[in-house]
Amino acid sequence: MSISLINLPLIFYILFSEVADDKEQGVKKLAVVFVFLLTGCVDSGRIGLHPELQQLYLEGSPNEVAECLFSAAISQQFHLERDGGLSEGMAKYNLTDSHDEEVAWIEIAAADHKQSSVTIYHAKEAEVRSAISAMVARCKDARF
Repeated sequence: MSISLINLPLIFYILFSEVADDKEQGVKKLAVVFVFLLTGCVDSGRIGLHPELQQLYLEGSPNEVAECLFSAAISQQFHLERDGGLSEGMAKYNLTDSHDEEVAWIEIAAADHKQSSVTIYHAKEAEVRSAISAMVARCKDARF
């Protein structure tokens, strides 16, 4: 769900027309609108607001693990693309299905000199769960 900027004046009119002189009530309503705007404009794809969480460690540097997950995703008819960095040393990737819908978010960071920490937020569907399990199994067996 997204909100057009054209609707913003209407939203403000509805919020403040009834109680123009009650500042505390107006501020509370305004806070609710901003939270709604911030969360209502995010498309979480099939992942949803409450995805399943999987945390694991894989042997190899973050780049090696990402390359392995790239090829493992292709073998499952999925596509992994880099979404950018979250913070120093942590990269975020989006896993999409054959219809270009996001089905998982994957974060990869260095854990120590020979391992990487992988956090996967994914849709609760059996198809997605199975594909991710196959990807992880393939990369656990990989030798870099």
